[in-house]
Amino acid sequence: MRLPLSSPLLESFLVLARELNFSRAADLLHITQPALTKRIQNLESLLGQALLIRQYGSLELTETGRTLQRYGAALEHQETELLASLVGERTGQLAGFFRIVTFSSALRSIVLPALGYLLRGNPKLSCHALKAEVEELHEMLIAGKVDFCVSLSECERAGIENVQIGIERDVLIESSKYTGRDACYIDHDPRDNFTEKYFLSQTGSTVPRMERAYFDDIYGLMDAVAEGVGRAVVPVHLLDPSMPVRVVPGFKPIDVPVFLHYHHQPYYTRLQQAVVETLLTRCPPLLRTNRLGVELEAAVADDALVAAQSRQRQREQQ
Repeated sequence: MRLPLSSPLLESFLVLARELNFSRAADLLHITQPALTKRIQNLESLLGQALLIRQYGSLELTETGRTLQRYGAALEHQETELLASLVGERTGQLAGFFRIVTFSSALRSIVLPALGYLLRGNPKLSCHALKAEVEELHEMLIAGKVDFCVSLSECERAGIENVQIGIERDVLIESSKYTGRDACYIDHDPRDNFTEKYFLSQTGSTVPRMERAYFDDIYGLMDAVAEGVGRAVVPVHLLDPSMPVRVVPGFKPIDVPVFLHYHHQPYYTRLQQAVVETLLTRCPPLLRTNRLGVELEAAVADDALVAAQSRQRQREQQ
């Protein structure tokens, strides 16, 4: 059994896998929804395995579906690269499209500046950059919704590459204009336990009683601190001397590893290699940015950083 690169069945599946909606996928393919359903059924019959799970009005990819989606995405990247080399692109510039997801404090300040360099140098290259909650990042990569993921912990799923691209240093800040809400701590949402992790890194065992407030956007969160709503743990690289906030004395910074993830493949296109190399080269200095002009205390290593360093030493000894 061989699926040619131009197979309508494979093309239809890839569009549906991206949209996870039969109506939208059919519109994009310029066919009727029953015709799309028939194509997917024929492909599943040809492969002898289910590609989609249909339940409660939603679609999910099966493990086979995810594997086929990655295969198809790799073919698309390779085809784009091949065609660019055959139809007269002699400039050496990259062409194509990729998707990347990261957490809110890294998108505007780290990932965008790093990728901006790559995109400016390659006008025919395009991307879709997304932000998501920390606990959603790995699953978006595993599900095939993105090609690259930047997160704060290693992904334990087999077949996923974990490449450390730097260290984020976080500090506790408060308003320099207003007082009176020292017991209130701000996070992104009730599932966000980063403040608790920060205090455990300081004491090893205890977390103070605290009032809570939530702001989904990291920049809104820092604005809330400036307005005296409460304290928050934020990355140093986001802070600027013009902000009416200050680092709370008596607490140590915490160092958290930042990882780049992507699916392991036997062959990586020039585009994929360029994205990885750009992030590896340009993210570390951005993460080390400190515009505060003050010397911070020695940092405490987050558990994820300790574990990553331990695994690195083990790999070096093998």
